[in-house]
Amino acid sequence: MKPEKRRQQILDCAKKLFSTNGYYSTQISDIIREADIARGTVYQYFSNKDDIFITLLEDYYQKWQAMMTDWAEKVPLATISPREYLRERIFINLQFFAQDADLCNILLRMGLGLPGHLDSVSRRFEERILAVTVNDLKLGLHNGHISPKLDLNLAAHLFTGALLQAAYAYFGRNADIQEPVDMERAADQIAGIFAGGIFV
Repeated sequence: MKPEKRRQQILDCAKKLFSTNGYYSTQISDIIREADIARGTVYQYFSNKDDIFITLLEDYYQKWQAMMTDWAEKVPLATISPREYLRERIFINLQFFAQDADLCNILLRMGLGLPGHLDSVSRRFEERILAVTVNDLKLGLHNGHISPKLDLNLAAHLFTGALLQAAYAYFGRNADIQEPVDMERAADQIAGIFAGGIFV
């Protein structure tokens, strides 16, 4: 097997195990057994369990960043309404989290209680979504779409938390919702909940 495929095989097996069993209950020996490889093989690609876990989250974060950059380049800022912009941002994030229930589960369920160096990696999503939301709100305020009385920091934290909780509820490994999610409807509803409190 080619090195890149072998590396991806290890990551795929680890992802499944971390999502099912959690970080602490998953051992290198479990990943080796799941991947059906020799013990030394895993160390050709990764230093330890933390390295595998961090690689999974870093790769996931990079995919999210690339998707958000691509989306931002295509948004018709001159013609899109603030409410539609909010709805589209929600929709693109839901689409992303829907693509991989295991990674969604790892990121959104396991962020709390991890050792510091792992916790900081898992929190990058939340921090980045929060930063993007604050910037969007500041832009809306500057353009007169948002009330100057709105506490931008509070609104951004509420929005970010709600978006990530909704993604986990919809798409996590043990999602609360068992039937397929209508993401267009979900994005409409989440946007509708926030729009009334955000826009003038």
